[in-house]
Amino acid sequence: MNRSKALLLILLTASLALAACSGPSGSHVCTVNCTTGDATVSFTLAAVPIAPQPATSILSFAVTLNGIKLTPATGGTDVNVPLNTSTFVVDLTRLQSDSAFAGQVLANIPAGTYNQITVGIASAVVTYCTNAGVSAGCDPLSIKQVSEPFATITPATFSATFTSGQQTGIQIRFDIGKALTINTVTQAVTAVNLGATNVMTTVALPPLLSSLATGQLDFVEDFTGVVTAASATSVTVQTSLRGSITANVTPTTIGSPNCVIDNKACVATVGQIASIDTVLNNDGTFSLLEYDPLSETSADVVEGIVTATPLTSNQFDIVANDILVASLGSVIGTSLGVGAPVHVTLNLGTNFFVIDTKGLTPIPATNFQGSQSATDILPGQTVALRVTSFTAATATVPAQITVDAVVLRFTRVAGAVSSATSLTFNMQSLPLFFGPTNSFQTQLYSGSPSTYFDGITPGTNLTVGNTAATRALYFGPTVTPAFTAAKVRQFQ
Repeated sequence: MNRSKALLLILLTASLALAACSGPSGSHVCTVNCTTGDATVSFTLAAVPIAPQPATSILSFAVTLNGIKLTPATGGTDVNVPLNTSTFVVDLTRLQSDSAFAGQVLANIPAGTYNQITVGIASAVVTYCTNAGVSAGCDPLSIKQVSEPFATITPATFSATFTSGQQTGIQIRFDIGKALTINTVTQAVTAVNLGATNVMTTVALPPLLSSLATGQLDFVEDFTGVVTAASATSVTVQTSLRGSITANVTPTTIGSPNCVIDNKACVATVGQIASIDTVLNNDGTFSLLEYDPLSETSADVVEGIVTATPLTSNQFDIVANDILVASLGSVIGTSLGVGAPVHVTLNLGTNFFVIDTKGLTPIPATNFQGSQSATDILPGQTVALRVTSFTAATATVPAQITVDAVVLRFTRVAGAVSSATSLTFNMQSLPLFFGPTNSFQTQLYSGSPSTYFDGITPGTNLTVGNTAATRALYFGPTVTPAFTAAKVRQFQ
């Protein structure tokens, strides 16, 4: 896709004014158990990957949140943090590299010290598979699920002091490895326990090292949904699972005139499907980094990771990592959840496979762009699929979808850094799901657009031996670079 900084011109074509004021929508304002105060605190979510990776491959770790609250050290009334939506569902495998906006209290947290933060989990479902390491993908019939109906998580140590007029943020981190029990012989996940010791930790925002600017707390990126409002100064995107965000256009905002799924020119309009990259600011507002339109009109879209090498030209399998339900006439409705195995049948018509580069070019040559055959899709790749028909899963048969468009999008994966320069790094010890290859090269980008960094500053090298996670286009183990990175997070 061609990119330009002319998003202002693109958004000027939208005639609707914003229904909400600039910044976070009214749903973010504290309405429950609120007290007079003047600190603003925003909360994001992230996940710590398993290190080193086991033979078990975690394909999805779907978590449904139902509440966050802060407890004052002196006792008294807890401060409830309104979530960004009443039913908040996120896949922790995506949060190895990304951050998700959970919610915030705007100018309404009493100054003082708080010694406890509690997160309520309505449910958690882990989808995993095993692999002998001989080839990429899941071994046949190895895809299984294990669930936890509910949990209440409180970190062992937490202390935060908020002052009058302070604007700050807290990142809540879930440690995937500490939450799971894995049988070292069978490699089966036998239990998930988000309430286990040290599963949840918190860190103050912004991170010590990053490519964030002064006054910015965290990246909230690849936020995909339906455009509900657009103007020359801001855009609002409503997801199906994580609420909505209103992001303000800035002079450095990057936009695209191309709808990826439709593979043709389009302009930003209400009702369009789009992915936005944003930054969360100190004051609780969002700035728009990049606007990436995917489809001219609302539709059911399932995004997921490919689980095995396709054996035919028109069928393959994924595990769903994100779901967007059409505004009208959805064929999916509430019948498909994050983490569900899905069998896909292609009915492409005149549409072809396309790559959503988000302007990160050049990218290596592959057979994917322009193909119409599932045999050009690789296990480990993440694809967005526009759904035309749907059959719900039964006890023995996974959900079935027919799709008319396939878009290569961004895989989230973590591994050990084996070598690094300022422009590339190599990862090893990836999940065996990615095959027996020992080292995968990842390309980093400077300029506009550029790779976002968390735990490292731009122009410096990742630390060899540390764990890194990336959100990247994946082109396969025989391609150099194997990954084109939109985001990299280094764990200390």
